[in-house]
Amino acid sequence: MRRTQQQWLALFQAQNDSNLSIKNFCLKQSISPSSFYKHKAIMKGSSDIIVPSPFSQVQVIEPTAFKPKNQAIELNVGHVKLILEQKVDVNWLVNLVRQLA
Repeated sequence: MRRTQQQWLALFQAQNDSNLSIKNFCLKQSISPSSFYKHKAIMKGSSDIIVPSPFSQVQVIEPTAFKPKNQAIELNVGHVKLILEQKVDVNWLVNLVRQLA
């Protein structure tokens, strides 16, 4: 059976929407996978035809440096509330937590 460009485009879109592999989609549609790939390649080569793709276009932006807020560390142990500056030495804090455990 000869298909028109519009029919092939509809098949490409249907396969993309089906979430089936090309092999399984072709099996269900009684299409040879080699014919499917051949026509898809032909269509992609044509500048006036848009063939659907399973990929999304994304825009890559430059990462920005992480700037933490100058917040205090709040530690609640039982009825005691300890507020520490963010600049507290990490080793000191580790020792404190070990002592409280």
